[in-house]
Amino acid sequence: MDYEDIEQELVAATRGMMDGTLSTLGVVIGATGAPPEVIIAAGISGGLANSFSNIFAAFTSYETELMININTLKEAMLRKDMTETEVYHEGKQEVNKQSLADGIATAFGALVPVTPYFFFPSRTSIFLAVLLTSLLGLFVGLVMGRISRRSLIKSGLKMAISAIVVGIISALVQSGLSSVLPKS
Repeated sequence: MDYEDIEQELVAATRGMMDGTLSTLGVVIGATGAPPEVIIAAGISGGLANSFSNIFAAFTSYETELMININTLKEAMLRKDMTETEVYHEGKQEVNKQSLADGIATAFGALVPVTPYFFFPSRTSIFLAVLLTSLLGLFVGLVMGRISRRSLIKSGLKMAISAIVVGIISALVQSGLSSVLPKS
């Protein structure tokens, strides 16, 4: 495995990690006011659903990209079939690795905003969830900055701020909906 292969899996994993943590942060904030066990169950089940969804969606997307490239190569080489070539098999292997990296990282990312609810009261947990998600965003941004050879600080801050923005939007939606929806 060369450095470029590792970079591709890291890109997929960081995308999945951020997707898992940001979407679960929205679920956690949306469930504000519910008992902690409900928030934990909603966060984990939503995170796992998102994880499997990302595996299947990433697989479809990466496979489509592979087939576009294979078909272009096939036409350039005037071949009828490329499915028995090393290029095709290596491409399929990359599709599988990147799809799994994306989905597994999504599941781990989903645990970040849920974790405080295991240890702290809900009022404290919501702030810790946003803080931990922002810190994960900062870390993921630093990794992406390193991979893309861009500013580490800009990349890190961009991802950390995205977590704060998701938190604010989710809180506004939760607050707005809870004020207009009937109470049970």
